[in-house]
Amino acid sequence: MSGDAVEAEAETEAGGESPAPTDVEEEQKDEEDNGLLGPDPKWTPAVLTSIRSDPRKRAVALVVAAAVGLGLAWVHWLGLFAAGALVGLVSKTLPRAVLAGLVFGALVLVATVLASPVMGAAEFLSVTPPVYVAVAAAFLAPAWGSLLRGAV
Repeated sequence: MSGDAVEAEAETEAGGESPAPTDVEEEQKDEEDNGLLGPDPKWTPAVLTSIRSDPRKRAVALVVAAAVGLGLAWVHWLGLFAAGALVGLVSKTLPRAVLAGLVFGALVLVATVLASPVMGAAEFLSVTPPVYVAVAAAFLAPAWGSLLRGAV
């Protein structure tokens, strides 16, 4: 080994400069720059940052957001967008936020079928044109609302 290499190795062992980043570390840095794994933007409220960083708080906040969103969606169809935004805001990353919005949409469809006193799932699906709108709105509106996570 040359003198420079020995010095660099000794400095690294002593806590100095770290070795060159690997390909995996470079890929993670690129993903962080895209906002997928990276820290929250500077304008994100501290409350959201603390919720997103703690898995237990995030799980509780997700359940509360889904319950509030379901109540809003029960009152008016625009509540689906608000519900998607709520579950998206407490999600850790944007892809997880969109997934949470889609899962919330499935929850809304199940709640709609279960809440109907006279119509079962088969009868609900047999009402062809209106059911297309109901299914599309149930999945697209919360997923669209969850895209708010990309901004905050």
